[in-house]
Amino acid sequence: MNKNYVINNGSFTANGNFSGYTALGERVHIFGRQMSALGWTKQDDVKFPFYTIGTTKQIGQLGADGKPLVDANGQPVTTGRLTALSAFRTRDEIKQAHADSALLDIEIAQEIRTQASTAGLSEQAINALANASF
Repeated sequence: MNKNYVINNGSFTANGNFSGYTALGERVHIFGRQMSALGWTKQDDVKFPFYTIGTTKQIGQLGADGKPLVDANGQPVTTGRLTALSAFRTRDEIKQAHADSALLDIEIAQEIRTQASTAGLSEQAINALANASF
């Protein structure tokens, strides 16, 4: 499930990604390309707080030799990592992203109803079509 996070501090890793932390101590992995898109490529560039939408993703674990770990059945050993799906410089930007997404869903539903009505479908058929679309 996606959740919003306020990143209050953090630092770039040796791999060029960013480990961000919330005020509650939650660590959010932010890919270097996401930070670069915000114009932040080194520690001195970063302006706190900034905002992310994140989710827990399963990532493969590596052994001491740097090779992927596998279990007794040959399956990759994974662990959950809280990872940013997107990052925003300001509170207004993250709010606008959510508003745009919600508004788009509403506009699509309205367009389906309009076109179905124009095609002469019954209200019952229009409702069924609208419900099937989401």
